Amino acid sequence: MAMLVAFIPSGYSDEKKQKFIEGCQRCKSEGLKLAANFEHVYIHEFDRDHCDETMRQSKIMLCYTAEKKGLVNKADFVRMFKETCDDVFGVADTKYCTVLLEEHENPFISIEGLMRCEDPEMMAYLASLNQDK
Repeated sequence: MAMLVAFIPSGYSDEKKQKFIEGCQRCKSEGLKLAANFEHVYIHEFDRDHCDETMRQSKIMLCYTAEKKGLVNKADFVRMFKETCDDVFGVADTKYCTVLLEEHENPFISIEGLMRCEDPEMMAYLASLNQDK
């Protein structure tokens, strides 16, 4: 599972925001190699009038996820996020593209009332994701 919280300047159309959400879902599914049912994307829009020029051209992604996604997978996620931002908002409007990945150990994550570390099927799935060589 991964929860994605994107921070973008306000003022984009609903169509662009929907395309951005879909792109972020792809980043997670293809980059972090997570199944589609683990997609959680939220956009927070900040007021362009309350920030400097750097922030007006920034797109920021916070990704909260379980541990051991692997460096290759994380690098793919970051690359795909930049590509998504450039595609949806334009290269000129995405001068700064930042990703913060926060991994939590499995004993600190629960889904549907079960601690992740107590779910052997989930632990086997997570172990299969690590693409580091």
